Parts: sequence; structure tokens; C-alpha cells
Amino acid sequence: MGLTVCRGFWKRFWPVLPVAILFLCSMWNWKKENIYQQSAAVQVDFAMNTVVEYCLYGEEDAQALEQCRQKVSELEHILSATWQGSDLERLADSAGTPVSVSQDTLSVLEQAVRLYEWTGGRFDVTVGPLVQLWGITSTSPRVPSQQQIDEILPLVGEQPKMDAQAGTAWISQGQQLDFGGIAKGYTCDRLREICDRYGVQEGYISLGGNMMVLEDTTSLFGIRDPLGGEQAYFASLSLAGTTMATAGGYERYFEQDGKRYCHILDPETGWPAQTDLLSVSVLSQDGALADALSTALYLMGREEAMAFLQDCSQVQAVLVDTDRTVWVYGEIPDFSLHDGAGYRLAG
Repeated sequence: MGLTVCRGFWKRFWPVLPVAILFLCSMWNWKKENIYQQSAAVQVDFAMNTVVEYCLYGEEDAQALEQCRQKVSELEHILSATWQGSDLERLADSAGTPVSVSQDTLSVLEQAVRLYEWTGGRFDVTVGPLVQLWGITSTSPRVPSQQQIDEILPLVGEQPKMDAQAGTAWISQGQQLDFGGIAKGYTCDRLREICDRYGVQEGYISLGGNMMVLEDTTSLFGIRDPLGGEQAYFASLSLAGTTMATAGGYERYFEQDGKRYCHILDPETGWPAQTDLLSVSVLSQDGALADALSTALYLMGREEAMAFLQDCSQVQAVLVDTDRTVWVYGEIPDFSLHDGAGYRLAG
């Protein structure tokens, strides 16, 4: 069996690093009168298993940047399923017993449970055992047997319990939580608060597939082409004051015997997503909501996602289906397709 890991750690990071640095240094070409806006506080890190890019403009941009970096590190230690001593590890180790957790963990759990109910179970943080079974984002991914999946599935779906007053949470025996579909969006929300506190209202912070853009930012941003290279984009748009989260099966996957398995797992079947969508981008002032909904809508597929969005006025979305048709929901400022990218806009 020919097993090929297509997005290993170093293969993802090192090619992206020089491009990310060049992107940070050259993207912004704004003409401003205030002297502090002639330069930006920029930084490229690797955290939360992804490249993190900072580009902030403001009188106290350096201070805001340092506080943002500290917050990313703090949340990574708390919300990671693999970090030793994290809240998620302690919840799994003490399954069935209430565990004291941080306010950030409680906040994510509360949002996750609401989103689980709202999306009909499409977004589910209890997929941890499946994530471990498949290991798609690890260095040793594998295709488990149906029997192994069937043994794991009963652990998925029962939502965590919380006592906000006591500051505790708990899960059932054998369960594991995974915040991979919400933690980066939640982090974007916390980073926006830091920028607001320092009066920094121009620039952006990118965490993998999540882009948090400050409200006075006038530049346009691109949505990555799911069928193109890492620097190929099929559309551009304004994101001022919002966070955009994009989900798709094109970035993290592995191949075995000629078949591709993406990292987005279906909590109902236990298998990687089988969908007629190539990517889903969700825009919202609520980063956690955008992050979680991008995953849920991708799992739904085009028709179910379209129906869901009809009653979802608090977000905007861009869906790309396997026919290379782009479906836009809500009013998205300055949205346009790139000529020559090979996509067409739905009527």
C-alpha cells in the first residue's frame, strides 16, 4: 500500500515561511498622513500547528503585537488536544469527573454546544477519538477498518457538560475533545480585543485558514484557489472589521492507494468528509462562529448548506462546488472573481 503524507509539518512550514514574510512586507502599500502608519509591526510564527502572520499598524502596534503573540501561546497551551497539561488533556484523563478549566475553555465549550445543536450535529468537538484514530494531521496517518470506526462512534455526539459558576467541565469515559474547528476562530476574537485595547484598528492577523482583519483596513484579501497552488487565489474581497474562516479538503490530507483522505471528519460516519464542495469561506464579526460554520457547511454539501444559509443572516459565505461554481451569500464588499482562475459565479 503506497502511503504518502502530502502535508507534513516541515513540508508545510518551510515553503510557506519565506512567502509569508515577503507577503507581510509587501502587501500593504497604503498612503497615510500619520507618521506611525509608514511602517507596520510584523511577525511570522508557527503556533497552533499552523503559520501565524501578524501585520499591525498603530501608535502602539508593537505592544499589541507582543500581547497577541503571548495570547496565542497561552491559548495553544490551554486548548490543544495534544499539549501536555492542557485543559483538553485533563478533561480526557479525568473523564466522568468535573475538572476546573479556564474561562477560555468554558467559553469555547459553551459556543461549541450551541453550534452542535444549531448545525444538527455537523459541528462536533467530541470527534477527538476519531481524530486520534485517523491521525490525518499527524506524521503517521492511516485508514482504519470499519470495525475500528464503529467501536469509536459511540463516543462521538454526547456533548460536554459545564458548570460555569463552579468553573468546571466534564466529559464521559473514553471521550476526547478536539477544538480544531473552532480554536483558531476563537483566538481571532481574543486577538481583536487586544488590538482594540491598544487602539490598533488597521492591519490583520492570519491563523492558518482564519483571517482576522481590523476595521480601518482598506486593502483587499484573496480566497485561496482550492485547485491551485498555495499562492493561487480565485477571488478578492474586503474583510474590514470581520474574520473570514475557510474550510476545505485541499490543504491537510493524505493519500493511500490513490485515494485522498482529508482532515475534516464526518461525526456521523466517522470517515473523512465526502462532499460536493471544494471550499467554504464564512465571514463574521464572530471568529469562532465563522470557524465552526465553515467546517459544518463543508460537511453539509452544497444543497444542505444553501438551505442552512437562507436562515443565517448573521454571516456571509462563499461556497465553491466541484463544478467550479462560486455561490455567494450575503453582501460582501468588493467581492470579485479573478479573471483566468477558471471559476464562474452562480446566477
